[in-house]
Amino acid sequence: MIHIDKIIGNINSDSHLKDRYQYMLKSDHVERIEITRLESERSRIRKVSDKGTDLVLTMIPGSHINDGDVLLLTEEKMVIAKRVSENVAIISLKENISADQLFETAIKIGHTIGNMHRPIKIANGKIYFPIQAQSEIELFQKLFSNLRYNLDIKSENIIFEPQPGYDVHGH
Repeated sequence: MIHIDKIIGNINSDSHLKDRYQYMLKSDHVERIEITRLESERSRIRKVSDKGTDLVLTMIPGSHINDGDVLLLTEEKMVIAKRVSENVAIISLKENISADQLFETAIKIGHTIGNMHRPIKIANGKIYFPIQAQSEIELFQKLFSNLRYNLDIKSENIIFEPQPGYDVHGH
């Protein structure tokens, strides 16, 4: 069992680590652990890589593990985190909405999603938030039925990263 207490870096944002990853991948020295979004937020977790390396991760509270994070790097192996994709709802606003309709729609969307304590991400003019099942799309379509001419709701399976500041809950 190997104890890990910090993330070395990320192959998606560090060119040196990305080059090292590519090199080690060719010689079959890269291992992966699959991790869900909820697991990625835990401060302690135990995982076994796809090649059997037993890891105990003890992270700083409040930190989280991202897709592509390098957890272990030696001459013989690199262990990276592979985030598991999940179902998300995606809300996008239709074009040509009046300022009054836009304001009302934004408030109702924020109020409804906020009451359900869902983490969100806002990107490319769309709101993303996790759902448990496809039936939740129908629920949100009912909740927003009076706004149906102002927005579209669909689902997708992606690696969801909550936007900082929009992933906390407290009363």
